[in-house]
This record gives sequence, structure tokens and C-alpha cells, in this order.
Amino acid sequence: MKLKFFFLTLLFSSFFIPDNLFAQGFYIGGSVGNSFRNKSLENISGNDFIVDESTVGYKVFAGFGSGFLGLEGGYRDLGKVEGQQNSVNFETKTTGWDIAARGKISLGPVIAFGKAGIFFGNYKNTINLQPLDDEATSTFMWGLGAGVKLGMIGIRLEYESLDLSEDNKLSMLSLGGTIHLGAK
Repeated sequence: MKLKFFFLTLLFSSFFIPDNLFAQGFYIGGSVGNSFRNKSLENISGNDFIVDESTVGYKVFAGFGSGFLGLEGGYRDLGKVEGQQNSVNFETKTTGWDIAARGKISLGPVIAFGKAGIFFGNYKNTINLQPLDDEATSTFMWGLGAGVKLGMIGIRLEYESLDLSEDNKLSMLSLGGTIHLGAK
């Protein structure tokens, strides 16, 4: 549902985007890949245990920029991890929004980029079929990537670290595509 809402909002807002934004290099895209999480959870008895798993995740994003600097934001679903550890059944699901400043270097059709910003994450955790309180946090995020842009179409591979707090390490390695609706 959130994904449909995102695309509908993007479609309708494109009618109101000023022409100079397209001249600055407006683009939309999506990626799919592996999300990795190492999270500390506490069961009902108060015992801590570590969830160290990976799963498939995806993201949709949009951005714009001119030359070296740009801005990028999007929505991501980092998937659901389920398992059992020490007779404790657990499930954790992470979704969220992000916004980041992006710097890029272009060498012909090849681009390399880095970004830094904020990830607004929502963590839904369940232990032994008992839902825990949902966690909503905002954390520093960073990413590195490279890709190829041929005309309006781009392909990119990127690694993003979304949360490096002491009890929660969250990252994503993804392959994606972009459609560029403006210059550079």
C-alpha cells in the first residue's frame, strides 16, 4: 500500500515540478538487494539475544542534482527476518524513509557517488508471538555506489549503512535502475 501511495504521489507531483528542476537532473529509481541486520532483542524474561540474519529488501527513490552535488530520498522495505534462538521464536521487520546529500563524479557514462543523510526507520519486533513495542528511530546513514548512465537509463550498485548504533547494525547491498528526466 505504501509503495502504491509513493508512486501515485510521484506521478501527480511530476505535473507540478518546475522545469528548472528537470534541468538540474531529476531522476527516479528502484533497487533490490540483500539487507543485513545484527540486532539485539530482549525476550519477555529479560534475556538478551542477537539476531544476525540477512533477507531481501527493496527501495524506491528520487533525486536531483547539478554537477557534483545533489539530494536523494526514498522509501525502503528491508524485509522480514524470522528465526529461533535458545527456544525463542523471533521476527523483526524494518521499513523506513531516508533523505541524503549526494556527491558524484562522472567519467563519461560511468559514475561513482557517495551520500550521507538520515534514515527514519520503523522496526516491528515479535518474540514468541508477542509483539514488542514498535521502535521508530532516526539515525545517520551513509552509502557508496557506482553505476553506468546511458542516455535516460542508469544502472547502479550501492552499499548503504543505515544504523550503526551499539545494539543495531543495519545495512543494504542493492542493484538498481534509474530513469533520468533531466540533464546530467
